[in-house]
Amino acid sequence: MEYETAIKRVTAKKVFKNSKIQVKISTITEKGIGYDVIDVDNPEYVISDIENVIAPEIVGYPAYDQDFIDAIICDTNVDNPMITMSASVSVARAASNSINIPMFKHIGGILSSDLPVVSCPIASDKKGNQLIVFPMAESIGEMIHIYEFIIGNIYPKYQSRNMDGEFVCKSIFDNIDDFSEIISNIAEEEDLDILMGAKITSYDQRIEGLDYLETNEVVDFDGLLCTESMDEEADISKINPYTTGSLTEMKYLINYMTNAGITPMIDSENTSFAHLAIGFKVPIIKTCLTSKILNELWNVERVLKNPNVTRF
Repeated sequence: MEYETAIKRVTAKKVFKNSKIQVKISTITEKGIGYDVIDVDNPEYVISDIENVIAPEIVGYPAYDQDFIDAIICDTNVDNPMITMSASVSVARAASNSINIPMFKHIGGILSSDLPVVSCPIASDKKGNQLIVFPMAESIGEMIHIYEFIIGNIYPKYQSRNMDGEFVCKSIFDNIDDFSEIISNIAEEEDLDILMGAKITSYDQRIEGLDYLETNEVVDFDGLLCTESMDEEADISKINPYTTGSLTEMKYLINYMTNAGITPMIDSENTSFAHLAIGFKVPIIKTCLTSKILNELWNVERVLKNPNVTRF
């Protein structure tokens, strides 16, 4: 395994993706290649940090030894966690591709099989508020069916959608009752629990009937409360992977949350973090309707045959 995953080269280059210039970081081993793409303000600085600072330190070492590689990456003078995490992800992808196993098995072990619930915002307004759904389905295929059903029922009334696939309205608070009725009818028809929640930028009393609330601060709420930073008074804390520095540091954070009784939730559109949610046993991943995460998890489900969808 050491020969197959020995890092031969690490490169970075500018690419045009999602209508903007981004940076693609690639790790090349004896038997495979892994990559990650990040959106940054100064691509030239990122390319320089990868090729002149990080690459010389990790070339020659085995990519499968993730803890060791992450320790080297985080010990360099690159202090941008987005860059170090992207390098860490590219190494993990390269390692899994080199030995021809899925990334989630490389990260979590051969017996990893618990899939996360996928939550997606279905509506938003100009103030950044969102209405979010959690289909508590028994499979990813059933989740996809539910999302398709939800979109089909909402579309006749709210046809305007943004680039993330969310229906656009003037105020989500004015539309909570309409959306709740649609979701409730679908849940009853499909005999399935579908939690409905909101991400808010300012408090409004009309969210009190929802199951889930996502906010920057801890507030009084009779349901599942999610914060954007770790707070032991919250039920759920949202993790932005690109602020954690490396896969190893992200794993430590997730373990700390779990031990403190806090449910971690990954917030990402990157398909790599679908694999990390499985490998690290994270029960929820939040993404937009237009991301490829649902399809990636559906592919994983087909590979695993009869996986378990985590409950929280």
